[in-house]
Amino acid sequence: MSTEQIDTYLTQNRRNAESLLAAFRASSDTTYLKEAEEKFPNDPRVAYAAIFKCDSPEERNQWLERLKQSDPGNALPNYFAALDALKSGQMDRAVQEITAASGKQQFQDYSMDFLQNAEDAYRSAGYSDADAKSIAATELLLPDLKELRDLGRQMVSLANSYRQSGDSASADAALQMNIALGQRFGGYPGEPLVDRLVGIAIEHDALATMDPTTPYGTSGQTVQDRLNQLNSTRESLKSLAQQETGLFQRMTDQDVASFWDRWRTFGYEPTMRWALGKYGNQSVNQ
Repeated sequence: MSTEQIDTYLTQNRRNAESLLAAFRASSDTTYLKEAEEKFPNDPRVAYAAIFKCDSPEERNQWLERLKQSDPGNALPNYFAALDALKSGQMDRAVQEITAASGKQQFQDYSMDFLQNAEDAYRSAGYSDADAKSIAATELLLPDLKELRDLGRQMVSLANSYRQSGDSASADAALQMNIALGQRFGGYPGEPLVDRLVGIAIEHDALATMDPTTPYGTSGQTVQDRLNQLNSTRESLKSLAQQETGLFQRMTDQDVASFWDRWRTFGYEPTMRWALGKYGNQSVNQ
């Protein structure tokens, strides 16, 4: 999008929080983010975006606190705060933050809001419905994934430290928290494939440090059974992703738009199998 197209879109939307964030994400121009921060400091989506563009740890902590206050049921800022605490050696605070996160059901990175706003922006610039949906989805920024992946690794290191000091209970608790973090990603409607793969990696790292013969859950599985299941799921997802190559070029504009609508409604795997059933390998299970 050109500067003129962005300005038109902002004017049409009265430079509200949604349009300013869409402009920032489409252009990477932090001027739009700064305007959103000044005008809408209590909007959780603004706070989320600001967390990753801070000039200092103090500023980042301020935006983390704003996100906690503006969206108190969201576990995500607690996970971010836990990572910051681990990096600064504040182990007790880190555990407190993760414990707080574990007690919250919501796990919200506002991707669907950002996606819809981006679609609207590209439509306003004259893109077709199919192109607007495709560009918005394929260019969706997911800055939280790297931090959550880092948190998973830090938690495994923390568990190892506890175990080396003879505190097996704390080690097991840290690993269980890490497993719970990985399972926050579950192939839900609208969840990008990379989210699911990151969740699998986080859970896999935790389980890989445990005795493989240990019971897992209440279904009679062992830790090794769960590891095998995760490996199988990961390979299946990667196989589906490989079949994306050239897929959209064979699809009608109507079906491209339908693909992204189905992804939001049903999730990645069912949507890919639908698309492959029409345009790809007919041997893929429906």
